Amino acid sequence: MSTFDNIFILIMKLYKPLFSVIIIIIQFILSLKSYYDYVEWGKSHPELDGLVDRFFHGESLFVFVLILGIYEMLIKPSTYKIVIRIFLVLIVLGTQFHNLIPIEDFYFGVYNCAWFSTVVACILIFLRMAEYSFKRINNRN
Repeated sequence: MSTFDNIFILIMKLYKPLFSVIIIIIQFILSLKSYYDYVEWGKSHPELDGLVDRFFHGESLFVFVLILGIYEMLIKPSTYKIVIRIFLVLIVLGTQFHNLIPIEDFYFGVYNCAWFSTVVACILIFLRMAEYSFKRINNRN
């Protein structure tokens, strides 16, 4: 079996993915809405659009939630899975209601925390794939 077959088999072992799928879809919709607002601001303020250095974080935030959601789907039910689910909800709510929290740059704190968690989740996913591949190689011998 090739490495791609091993990855496919690993991905097919999803544990109760409904919660993560719902969170991913919600974040996708919110990212689309945020992008629409971003474009509309540029259209309504064409004189400032070239002068103001604006960044759109919606697509990367969606990717962060997507990767964390995939990692949550890959792990077996445990306390750690519940913590990741709570963290996913906090990311979505924290970025949407950042104006209600009286902390300066709260949005970017949530964003950076999501970024770091996504890097850790990617490393753990790759380690899991490597472990699974090594087990498959050792079982053939």
